Amino acid sequence: MSNEWRKKTIRIGTIFTPIIMVAMFLPVIYLSVVYGSFPEWKVAFNAWIAVASVFVVFYIMEPVAYYPVLGLSGTYLGVTTGNICDVRMSASATAQNAVGVKLGTLQGDVVSTIGIAASVLVTLITVLAATLFGSTIVALLPDTLVLVVQEYCLPAVMGSIYIQFCKFEKKLSFLIVISTIVVFLTLKIPTWTILISMIVGIIVSRILYKRGYFNEKGEEAEEVEEVVEEKVEEVEEAIEAKIED
Repeated sequence: MSNEWRKKTIRIGTIFTPIIMVAMFLPVIYLSVVYGSFPEWKVAFNAWIAVASVFVVFYIMEPVAYYPVLGLSGTYLGVTTGNICDVRMSASATAQNAVGVKLGTLQGDVVSTIGIAASVLVTLITVLAATLFGSTIVALLPDTLVLVVQEYCLPAVMGSIYIQFCKFEKKLSFLIVISTIVVFLTLKIPTWTILISMIVGIIVSRILYKRGYFNEKGEEAEEVEEVVEEKVEEVEEAIEAKIED
């Protein structure tokens, strides 16, 4: 069942991701065709280079770093809809925590996808409301309150995600604290070094996992899961054979 889920997810994601990528350019194409408003290709390319040079590390880092929480289908959905760090991650972690499923499992993948899909709908409604009434509401708020929200909103979201993560992997939580301190102490280093720290973190986590640091059963649990999947497939094949007879 898990293999079938992965295959279908990859097939659907591979089909719709390029379609969504093309759809993102539709507003630009509309402005260009209808109003003739489009910059010179040289200017557009230089602007893209300037943006890509800053965010190229995150293009690689985010899908890999957030995959353990988002899951396979959640990663497809999160990457194509955006706001992974501050919205999709919290929605995924909260949904899995509320249901009580374990991160990295098929059940967690399904629940994560549902949570992210719900957050996308909420985002659409919120963005529409903010577009229509946002400027009016912000104008009524005190300047100090607006500054506080801008300053502490993202740290509050990340802190809540960390607490939820600790419930699933308590032994791994110290690595997040250490890496966060290192990042704050070295904010002036080039952004590409974040990619190196991510790779090192994955390698260290893998070594600790293989040594049974996170799960005493380790590979035995994986073997049991594989045996169960094989038995389920055998039963399904037997049922199909009976139906055909």
